[in-house]
Order: sequence, then C-alpha cells, then structure tokens
Amino acid sequence: MSVDRKRTGRVVAVAGGKGGVGKSLIALNLAVMLGRLGYKTTLVDGDLGSPNLHTLLGVTRPGPGLGGYLDHEVETLAEASIAVDAPNLRIVPGSARPGAANINAGQKLRLLRAIANLGGDVVVVDVGAGTAYNTIDLVIAADLKLLVMTPQLTSLQNAYTFLKACVQRVLRRLPDDAESRNLLDSLLTGDGDGRPVQRAVAILRDDNPVLAAQVIDVLNRFGVLLVGNMLTSDKDHAVLARMSDMISDYLMLQAPIAATLPLTDVIRKSVDYRKPIALADKPADTVAELRRLARTVLDADIARLRTAGRVGGREKTLPIWIERDVPLAPP
Repeated sequence: MSVDRKRTGRVVAVAGGKGGVGKSLIALNLAVMLGRLGYKTTLVDGDLGSPNLHTLLGVTRPGPGLGGYLDHEVETLAEASIAVDAPNLRIVPGSARPGAANINAGQKLRLLRAIANLGGDVVVVDVGAGTAYNTIDLVIAADLKLLVMTPQLTSLQNAYTFLKACVQRVLRRLPDDAESRNLLDSLLTGDGDGRPVQRAVAILRDDNPVLAAQVIDVLNRFGVLLVGNMLTSDKDHAVLARMSDMISDYLMLQAPIAATLPLTDVIRKSVDYRKPIALADKPADTVAELRRLARTVLDADIARLRTAGRVGGREKTLPIWIERDVPLAPP
C-alpha cells in the first residue's frame, strides 16, 4: 500500500494554553460528534503525563496506549488504539508513566510521523497545557489548531501566549540559511515591540522579500480556530470576538470563532457519568454547537492549508515547516 493511501485525512490539535478550560472535553466531544456524522475518527490523548480521555469514555483497561507506542511495545499507533462505545471512533490512550512528558526529539518526530500516517478521515489530538516544545510541536504539526479558552483573563492570556509561542516556533524554523535565521530570530524577539510579527514582515519585505513571502504564506494557512467554553453571557461572547481581532492584529493570523459552549452542569456531570454529551441529543443547544464545530472542521480546505504557496507542489500530510524533519515514509 502506498503512503498516500494511508495518510490521515485531516489532523486537528486541541490546545488551551492553560489547564482547566475544558480542552479534553472539547476534544472528546468533537471526536465523538465526527464519528456520529459518519467519519472514521481517531482520538489521540497527547496530554503526555496526565491522560484522562479513556476515563471519560469509561475505559478501565486502556492497554499499552501512547506510552506503549513510544516504548516500542507496539510498532504503530493503530495497534495502540482501542475501540470505544461510540460510532466510528477509536482512541489512543495516553501515558501516565513517570517521565512520559519528557520524550526526546526522536520519539517526538516518530510520533508526529505516525499521526500523519494513521489514516482515517480525522485524527483529533488532545495536547497538554503549557508551552513546552513537545506540546507546541504537536499543535503546529496539525492542519487545524483549535484553541480552547474561557472568558477569564488568565485563560485568555495563556491562550494568546501559547499561540504566540507556536507562531514564533514555526517562523524561526522557516529559513534554510543561518544568516536569514538569525535575522528573523532577532526581529521576532525584538526590543519589546508589541507587534513583532508585523514589524518582522515590514522589515523583511525590504531586506529579504523571499523570506517575507514565506512568512506571509505560513501565516495565511496556519489553520487556527477559536473555541469559547464556559460562556455565560453576551459579554463573554464579545470578549471572545475581541480575542479573535487581537490575534489578527498582533499575530497576523485569521482565527475565527468555531464554537461557543455555555457553562452548564450537564457537561460537568458527563464527566461523572463517563458519557460524552455528543452521544446524546440534549442539551440541544450544546449538541448543536458541537455539531457546528465538527462541520467547521470537516469543511476546512485542508488542501489549501497543506499546499498554498508551493508552486507545482503536491498536497502533503505534514506542514511545510516540519516536513524536512519528518519524512512521509512509514515509521
């Protein structure tokens, strides 16, 4: 079988920057909804060191999971995945082994390649909080990056900081030569400029127009979607809209709001009952919003995100900024 026929249809990373914003619940219910809509979906618990998705699905014996894959107990993520009581859905449980979050560069690249080659229609990756490079790289390798946040100031700050770290990580890896790399690095670190990305692009347009075009190309297809969680009022919706505008203004990224979920006791109780609300039909407004989120993910132009700016290039599973490090050959 050729590698192309094994490629994952689309990879979606769900991140939050800060713990406690409901990121894992969003990832879980999105994956369940995608399965309900008839799409072959795999949910990967990439929260290294603190996995809980299998628990939320009522799985008591998760098997080797992600830890087993990283330790070569199984050789593919497909072998590490297990069926769950939800249509068209499999899950790769995470690892709570000591040191699980401290995977080395080789393990990380092997994992990214495995996710890209896992196959199926959608892979949803639930990543941990914080700005460790292992977490950031799981996000920037994805076609779509769902940023989950609540209206609280700390959540908004951490979400923005996380996304900024992702952008800087990607842009700093763009240049092939040391001189351009050093130039871009100095522009992004800057001297406290509030808009370092715009400043870098403006300067590069004069000094290095080719690199400037590369930067703009990557930003145009970064694939960010915002998900508001635990909203209680129209004021909270307005806060999320301002966050979207700020990301556009300061990071030059389009980050539309893909879903807004209310603060409701039903979602909290779904954790205790170990039954995702996406498997039910109530509350109708929340389920409808999850369906809207799933449709947004499915309607995204993945071919454009993967190939824009590549003259004569073919669609590739991994983004341009890591494809030179992660070949598409089977692991």
